[in-house]
Amino acid sequence: MFCKYVVLIFSIVLAAGCQTDTTIEKPREKSLIDFDWRFTEGDPTGAENVEFEDSEWRLLDVPHDWSIEGSYDQNNPSGISGAFLPTGIGWYRKTIHLNELNPDDKFFVEFDGVYMNSDVWINGHHLGNRPYGYISFGYDLTPYLQEGGNVLAVRVDHSKAPSGRWYTGSGIYRHVWLVQTGNVYIPRWGTFVTTPEVSHEEATVNLSVSILNETGKKQDVTVHNIVRDENGAEVARSQKEISLTDSVLYKDAFVVEKPLLWSPDSPSMYCLETRIQAKGKILDQFETPFGIRSVELRGSDGFYLNGEPVKFKGLSNHHDAGPLGAAVPNDVLYRRLKMMKEMGCNALRTTHNPFSPEFYTMCDTMGFMVMDEAFDGWWNPKAEHDYGNYFQDWWEQDLKDFMHRDRNHPSVVIWSIGNEVHGFTPEEQKTIVEFAKSFDDTRPVTQGRGYMAPYIDIAGFNGHGEFKGVLENYHKAHPERPIIGTEITHTLQTRGVYRTQTWYRVKDNPAPWEKPEEFPQMEHKITKIKDLSEKELFPGITHKYQSSYDNSIVRIGIRDDWNRVERYDWYMGNFRWTGFDYLGESFGWPARTANFGIIDLAGFPKDHYYLYQSLWSDKPMVHLLPHWTHPGKEGEEIPVVVYTNCGEAELFLNDKSLGRKKMGEERQLVWQVPYKAGTLSAVAYKDGDPVAQKAFETAGKPASLAVNPDKAKIKANRQDVVHCEVIVIDENGVMVPDADNQVVFDVSGPARLLGVENGDILDLSPHKVNHRKAFKGKCLLILQSLDESGDIVVSAKSEGLEATTVTIKVE
Repeated sequence: MFCKYVVLIFSIVLAAGCQTDTTIEKPREKSLIDFDWRFTEGDPTGAENVEFEDSEWRLLDVPHDWSIEGSYDQNNPSGISGAFLPTGIGWYRKTIHLNELNPDDKFFVEFDGVYMNSDVWINGHHLGNRPYGYISFGYDLTPYLQEGGNVLAVRVDHSKAPSGRWYTGSGIYRHVWLVQTGNVYIPRWGTFVTTPEVSHEEATVNLSVSILNETGKKQDVTVHNIVRDENGAEVARSQKEISLTDSVLYKDAFVVEKPLLWSPDSPSMYCLETRIQAKGKILDQFETPFGIRSVELRGSDGFYLNGEPVKFKGLSNHHDAGPLGAAVPNDVLYRRLKMMKEMGCNALRTTHNPFSPEFYTMCDTMGFMVMDEAFDGWWNPKAEHDYGNYFQDWWEQDLKDFMHRDRNHPSVVIWSIGNEVHGFTPEEQKTIVEFAKSFDDTRPVTQGRGYMAPYIDIAGFNGHGEFKGVLENYHKAHPERPIIGTEITHTLQTRGVYRTQTWYRVKDNPAPWEKPEEFPQMEHKITKIKDLSEKELFPGITHKYQSSYDNSIVRIGIRDDWNRVERYDWYMGNFRWTGFDYLGESFGWPARTANFGIIDLAGFPKDHYYLYQSLWSDKPMVHLLPHWTHPGKEGEEIPVVVYTNCGEAELFLNDKSLGRKKMGEERQLVWQVPYKAGTLSAVAYKDGDPVAQKAFETAGKPASLAVNPDKAKIKANRQDVVHCEVIVIDENGVMVPDADNQVVFDVSGPARLLGVENGDILDLSPHKVNHRKAFKGKCLLILQSLDESGDIVVSAKSEGLEATTVTIKVE
């Protein structure tokens, strides 16, 4: 018998869980049913009925987001919030074939996410409606099934927009599953594993499991529980005989000796197998992956994980993935998380809604702490047609489902019940906190910008907490309550764009709700950043683009805020706004986002990525900026900034040293360098030894294209994804940093085009086409495999440039 917790990315079974003994016959089967759905936009009458003719509908796979397939249009009702993309109504239909139905079998359909207002039918029978577009849900199909074909129909109503303050997407944008069990079974999310006592010597593991008996008669069963470590070794076991009438809540406890504790640095996992048997027959087997770890708040001493103080090196993110919209394949999500992990990030906040189930599984196994956020607002809508219109009727059901789904993930260490909730009262906060803790009281609860009411465990601060003295004053008044930056800090960057004079958002690039004349009244509360030059060296750039030096801020910059985190134990850390650029919430047409991310819409890191890496990562690194291609600025002093975590660095121009400097509280090293074409390089030193190096060469004119796929080989499973980074290079292979050439792609072989992107927030070109302009020297092509083996051949062409071709194997 072997049990191991794994992430099964892009296999036919996409669920992450425990590998169990395949020689044991089990009645539970969970099958992915993402493939071959029929889809149409619009609202045809009678589409829920079995006999409805759908052969002319489009054939596609889910996850699917129809909004991202549309055109950016200033007149689309989604507006600034929804990136000016279309919404509407859509229908999906799929036939599920069941060759033989056993009277003791149960069948369920499970949707990981449908945005929004979904109605589901099976064989013409209405199963239910769920308005919240981010919640996972399911239905019992059993009473309405027949042998042979069974028609599943889903109507998605996103006709009223804006329905959120950011891009939401439209459609069945997450996975769909068919689950088969017997009629004595553990329901979806029916187990709850906690670890109330944890040490390196031993840990107590408590189990609560719901068991349903739908046979109509009493059943005497034996419940077996086996705990296995990540290598499959059995570390604990129990067995108990119980009698079932209709349902029972069964509890058990185990002691694990010498446990491997879960943490971001060592994300060790365990698996609990729960097996129900009667008369030698297995009635159900349910696997619950979990981790052993303790979470503790120690007042002014902050947050402790496994008895050790931990700071949150966190990022907030929305759920979209640029050119793919809300329909994010697992492979794409994994790549994004891997980038953030390599930067040194140890925590993620799900802003402002539940994420996909696979997100939490990846966080478990990769080592991210998660602030799991249920809602944006509560009873009062924040966008005209958002979930606030349904909150009164649905919040209890949705919060319960959300917490039941996610509560076994060790990565989830904090629950968040809302964000910047308009006009909430302390009593409303108390109501929601108490309801949440009725399902899980093992984790602390917070609320984005909810610090002004007393019922949350951690004081959550958003932008207001960036002003001078706000956190310190709150701590003086509430010394027993730790503080976390639920949304701190806000800075803006556009990849490859530089200004040498500091910009403050209210004054220089106001959001729609801000007025520049208000800046003098708030200026004294802002942590100012010194200009890098007396006059602007890079004028004439549109105000929609922001500088990639650390000098385009709202209230406080990255370096100053992280110094605060390190200075105060009671400041647990923060969740920067944001990790990735996200669609929507721009400052107006024609911008489709506002450039808050440290990674752009194409997934290309900005310079801030490396600043955070210098603050958060222990692996020796060095980064310098800007690039070194500035024709026409010969002899002008250009500020060259170096980020490193190695203590000191030396700068070279054309192999001549420009001096060696030690890192201080400024968290950056600056040289004023008269521009001269050539090679600019930085070397970082640790204990006197060179340990990291970074260099830029001056580029010539664009000469050709380079295509760099992130994989040489993928599987023929209709799920694997390859990202092809396209770079405009000169005759020496150096990237041309300001190149904006139009690139055309020719793709042949077993793949489909998922999207194209370049990271330019002002580029409103469609995403599902075979061409894209480069932005600041780069663009991206994303492909997904089909179910055939062979070679994917990608050719990239641009007028006046040498073309290039790459091949990716599909097996």
